[in-house]
Amino acid sequence: MRFARGIRKVSPRWLCIGAFLAIHLVLGIDAAGRLTVTHDEYWHLPAGLLAWKAGRFDADNLNPPLTRMWDALPLLFTSARVDGSLPAGDAFGLGDRFSADNRAQYDRDLTLARSMNLLFSVLTGLLLAVWANELFGAKSACLAVAVWCCCPTALAHAALVTPDMGATCLFTASLFFCWRFSNRPAGRGAFILGTLLGLAQLAKFTNLLLFPLCAATWFIVRARNSAVIRRSWKTNLTQAICAAAIAAAVLNAGYFFRGSFSALRTYHFQSRLFGRMAQVFHSLDGLPVPLPRDYVEGLDHQQRMIESLHPVYLDGIWSQHGFADYYLRALEYKLPHAVQALVIALALCLAFPGGLARLGRVQLLLWIPVIALLATASSIGMQLGIRYVLPTLPLAYLAVSQTARWFVWKRFPIRTLAVTPLIIALPFSLRYHPHHLAYFNELAGGPEGGRAHLLDSNLDWGQDLRALADYLHQRHIDHIGLAYFGMLPPSELGIHYRLPPSYRPEEGWFAVSANFLYGRPHTIRNPDGSLRSANFDEFGYFRHFSPIARIGYSIEVFHISFGKSPASGRAD
Repeated sequence: MRFARGIRKVSPRWLCIGAFLAIHLVLGIDAAGRLTVTHDEYWHLPAGLLAWKAGRFDADNLNPPLTRMWDALPLLFTSARVDGSLPAGDAFGLGDRFSADNRAQYDRDLTLARSMNLLFSVLTGLLLAVWANELFGAKSACLAVAVWCCCPTALAHAALVTPDMGATCLFTASLFFCWRFSNRPAGRGAFILGTLLGLAQLAKFTNLLLFPLCAATWFIVRARNSAVIRRSWKTNLTQAICAAAIAAAVLNAGYFFRGSFSALRTYHFQSRLFGRMAQVFHSLDGLPVPLPRDYVEGLDHQQRMIESLHPVYLDGIWSQHGFADYYLRALEYKLPHAVQALVIALALCLAFPGGLARLGRVQLLLWIPVIALLATASSIGMQLGIRYVLPTLPLAYLAVSQTARWFVWKRFPIRTLAVTPLIIALPFSLRYHPHHLAYFNELAGGPEGGRAHLLDSNLDWGQDLRALADYLHQRHIDHIGLAYFGMLPPSELGIHYRLPPSYRPEEGWFAVSANFLYGRPHTIRNPDGSLRSANFDEFGYFRHFSPIARIGYSIEVFHISFGKSPASGRAD
């Protein structure tokens, strides 16, 4: 009875929010248990465990350690082992050794770690609910959570052991508490903001953008705004310095202060940018750098990767320099049409507000970070997936949620009728479960047609190897030619294979990942477990044949017989 009374006291708004978050969590856990370890997860998980057990962060310093340490936390209470003797920078070797040492419980440990990562997405949904409620009201809170929980891209990356969802959560949390602090500056607010900024830097290097964005948020909220609490400039400056100092302390603590305050001259930078900066500050090379050594070297490593050439695929075209509109196109193809229509509805409502306030200050607060992150990512040639701009989605969905302000039948009947079908349509974007990573909207051709537009982690990240193994077992195919885009050795799943011939077809059974099918150069596994380079379009000749099966939208199966026409060569 007491429980029933408690339920009755909970508002329908929070019941709705809780239901969406629960469905999001259940779908994520189910996907986590069904999909094969993806490309980057292969070393992210053991790198997180290595940080806990050996205090090492140098196995893969391309990303800070926080999210993968959080994901690996349950493995401290299992029998999972990690080899702490491997050399620095050997991420592939770390993944191979971890897979071999933990073969019996590998899938269980991966599912546990992925489930931990899902909590970042649930927390992001809660943040959106609270923020939308404070900005726009209860109906907007429900809508913000609904859009987030029904987003295939969010669900896809929530169920993977990668830094993207954790970075997105902390990006959103930092801006939310910066907004609160800007309205009501206080010592406690400065402490919370500094802590979140430090945690965000421990999630992904992209979150360095938060420092200028927080400064912009401060001015947007406070400029010519008589509603905010006023403080002297000395108090404001002191609180800003305290927040920055706390962020630096949290960042150093996240690396266990390993290598913190190393002298500048002890670094040997590999990127052109950091090399030039070291030359500029040559006279100060004896000064200590107040950051962890692995963090600084990771930034340098990341910058060197950015400065190198990367094959980028967009709308059937390959480029080594990227595309200015890559991420805009990715959003065009990967966001559900219901969400895109809500963005249009928002624009129309703001253009014709019908007596409601346009809230211009709030629009700047939400859209400036979105534009800044999109512009920054678009200026970099390393364009490998929509996940690089994942932090834009919570803020965009928060902005979209304000359409609920016009969801009032008596005052705005036409707008209410127009928006209602869009809200009802939101869950339909989840119908491809558990293949959310390969989601494309209908005008982009759906998951089957998306490869005409985008590749890499937008579609094929090695997630369907286990489904391929099941397919081969059910059809008693004992040996196959396989070009698989992923790091897990296929032999680990009992797949007996050879690599397909290069540049020329031959008869037999073959399975080819979409990335290789459309020409992506990358590393590939030899049957003996070693790695070699797959050249550009080495297996592209399979495009001239029709697949007899498609495994989870990312792997195509062929049975080639030269008695068939290559253009229509189906075989049973």
